[in-house]
Amino acid sequence: MKKIIKEKAILMMLCIITLIFALPTVAFAQTGISREAEEHILNELRRARIPNAAIAVIQDGETSYIFRDSTHDTLFQIGSVSKSFTGFGVLLLEDMGLLSVNDPVSQHLPWFEMHYNGIPVPHEDITVYNLLQHTSGLISDERLFPRAAVTESTDEFTARLVGLELAFYPSTRHVYGNMNYIILGLLIEAVSGQIYDEFMTQQVLHPLGMYNTFTDMQRAYETGRVIGGNRLRFLQPVSWNPPMHPTVIPTGFIYSNITDMVRWAEIHLGVANIPEQFVRVVQMSHENNHDFNNPFADKNLIYTAGWNVNLESGSIHHYGSTPGYSAALRMLPDSNTAVVILGNLSGAVPFGVYILNVIEGEPFSGVGMDMSTIVDIFVTITLAICIVYIGFFIRFIAGLIKRLKGDKITNRKITFKIRWLIAPLIFIADLIYMHIIPSMLGNTSHELALMFSPASYTPALIGLWIALVCSLCVFFVRIFGLSYIKNR
Repeated sequence: MKKIIKEKAILMMLCIITLIFALPTVAFAQTGISREAEEHILNELRRARIPNAAIAVIQDGETSYIFRDSTHDTLFQIGSVSKSFTGFGVLLLEDMGLLSVNDPVSQHLPWFEMHYNGIPVPHEDITVYNLLQHTSGLISDERLFPRAAVTESTDEFTARLVGLELAFYPSTRHVYGNMNYIILGLLIEAVSGQIYDEFMTQQVLHPLGMYNTFTDMQRAYETGRVIGGNRLRFLQPVSWNPPMHPTVIPTGFIYSNITDMVRWAEIHLGVANIPEQFVRVVQMSHENNHDFNNPFADKNLIYTAGWNVNLESGSIHHYGSTPGYSAALRMLPDSNTAVVILGNLSGAVPFGVYILNVIEGEPFSGVGMDMSTIVDIFVTITLAICIVYIGFFIRFIAGLIKRLKGDKITNRKITFKIRWLIAPLIFIADLIYMHIIPSMLGNTSHELALMFSPASYTPALIGLWIALVCSLCVFFVRIFGLSYIKNR
């Protein structure tokens, strides 16, 4: 009997241990990162309020994983890390002999015609490589995005781009712009004769052994493994999965899991076994082999085919953020080290540099806040102030009514007080919310600012307009009411 009880106790302990290690909150493959660093990273994830995250650290031939309420199979949107796949696809077409990155864009997309200072830019001055490098003159103006209602056809979208005014002359500057990679996605379709999803899946992803990366949102969701996106609302994450037009997928809306992203990192570190053709394309994607003057402000940092490359340190990286997700991939090829971060909130982006610093032995410190978190804090405070002010306004009206009913109004001089400035100050705040914040979020239209900003943005904006109306009411009551009293 004692033996049976002992065996059951041992079995129960094994089950408990198995359950503990099966929990998705934290799991490790190899132990290439210390327990102290792991706990610190998890604390930072909680502080950043990222509901679900998957992190991988490649170091010394080993890969360590940290999960927060996710698994190896969980699919995340990878944001602008998607550009590295689109750039790879374009260079693969060049290796196949179907295009040259020195070709004018209009050679493959006849509708592509841009203007600068009101004058058409010669076709040969805007090449495929300009799009790859973000040196085309197309800036990150998300107002040019396909309509968010996803009903706009590709032809309708491209018709809006014809004759677009460039922000600078091609090849003279580097300014990051999502539109460059949207157009590259259309170029891949025109040159390959396949839709973007078919070409990338059949010619790039599957041949590279990446079967958990999806360039079509519907196919990703059909797996049942997509984790929903989130955005902040009053410092707390809430579900957020707005519809996006298929045309924007090449610039930032590919889905993948941590397993495939680790393979993508290993491919670019040169430690994965891939066909020779792909080895050539990987090498090309890290290099700037063109002769025109270096258009980058920092001459040590260049942008190639979907990668930021530091010529001094040798690091290769890209970060990405969409209206519900964020991702980061940072590699140090000289030491075969890489960090991959996937999260379903915008705050995962700053973790790329931070985790590399942690594994290199630097003292633990907090991860800096991303712009979305800063905006959420700002608008939360703004809304709180507006609510307090509206409360004072209600009190003011109630007192005014009481005095009117009691006929206790007395003659008073109209004197200048700080409260006279409230109305213009609130009006200025409204302008900031309507124009400056959308620019901070990527030069977006107000419509897209609502999509990319924290959920607290709209209530704060409504609160500001109500506060403006209240302040104007107080202003006119003071002016005309006291003037009336003075003339009695």
